[in-house]
Amino acid sequence: MTKSDKVFNSRNIIIFAAIVIALIVLAVGFEPVTRNVVFRDFMCFGCHQESEYAANAAPLGDSGRPITIAHPVASVKTPESTPARCVECHLPPGFVGSIFAYTHVVSNTDLFGRWHSTDEKLERAWIPPTARRAFWVQDRLLETDSSTCRTCHIEAEIKPKRKRGQKAHKNALKNKETCIECHDNLVHREVPARAEFKTEAGLEAGKSGG
Repeated sequence: MTKSDKVFNSRNIIIFAAIVIALIVLAVGFEPVTRNVVFRDFMCFGCHQESEYAANAAPLGDSGRPITIAHPVASVKTPESTPARCVECHLPPGFVGSIFAYTHVVSNTDLFGRWHSTDEKLERAWIPPTARRAFWVQDRLLETDSSTCRTCHIEAEIKPKRKRGQKAHKNALKNKETCIECHDNLVHREVPARAEFKTEAGLEAGKSGG
């Protein structure tokens, strides 16, 4: 038996084929399994207290802005009326984004794959934990062009009912603004955006979020 015959025998071919199939299954199934099976909302609430993020919770700070309101749920559920799950808004799309879910669970990174904040201003000041997490998410969405929003929403196809919203979206498309610049508070407890965030986003002081 030659060396070539030893390498390409039926046993090795079967092992190689099994490895290839396993890698294909992993590549194809890893993201949907992570998002739809492993990281359901109850998994997130194992560490994050649900009441801390409720839209009707007391606002943090004296913002003078209304408490955010959760999206209504219609009696007949449709994709437009069903509230989004945690991972749909907080976990970036793609295979690599799904990996960040696991690095986050072991407390190494945030859900965008960034090591936990090294911002000196955030580290030195005492900031309520809920607000600190909101600031991280606002910053990451600004950096990534609101990537998680765009997995469900197509900006050019959004048609707000109010004239104010229509004008805002028209300007956003024209000026290539990103979702988080205006929608800095949605669904969860109200956390006013930091002055640094507003400056980086190009917002005027006191401009309210959507």
